[in-house]
Amino acid sequence: MVPLENVLVELEEQEVQELQNVFAVVDLETAAEAQRRIVYFEDRKTEIDSIIEKQIAPFLLKIEKIKEWGEQAKIEFNEKQVHYSNHLEHYLRQEVAKQLETGKKPKKTIALPYGKISLKSQQPKFEKDESELFQYAKENGFIRVKEETNWAELKKKCVVADGKLYDTNGEQVPGVVVVEQPEKFELKME
Repeated sequence: MVPLENVLVELEEQEVQELQNVFAVVDLETAAEAQRRIVYFEDRKTEIDSIIEKQIAPFLLKIEKIKEWGEQAKIEFNEKQVHYSNHLEHYLRQEVAKQLETGKKPKKTIALPYGKISLKSQQPKFEKDESELFQYAKENGFIRVKEETNWAELKKKCVVADGKLYDTNGEQVPGVVVVEQPEKFELKME
């Protein structure tokens, strides 16, 4: 395996050499040479990525081990935290029940030295059978339909001329400006 430093030095040397040699594509031979060089650069980048992955792998394993240790170390404290939270919730619910028994308006928040404990009303949770609900909604008019332009069909039935879109009747389609674009260069390597 080639050390990372050697690979980087070699790449720098090649880059300096190529900058000194002016290169131009003027025929099929120089075009093939340019493509060969691109393939070479891609191979070198892949090799560098491979080296990076191999160098990082041991550290990732260590990081994962440390995270697992941290999670295991927290379990005891999480369990104790839940235990004391349950005691606080039980206490608060008892206090609210006592207030209701005496006819007072329940105070659902208690301020303590390290923060507040409170009971908050929650919205109900809805468990839905989607197919049954959909059928009911359809029968009772609770279905919404989203209207949008069918661009693919519209484009098929229109013609572009002078930077505008025209329908089959020769009328300009409003809301469309045609922006011509130059050909896009594509390089496929085999």
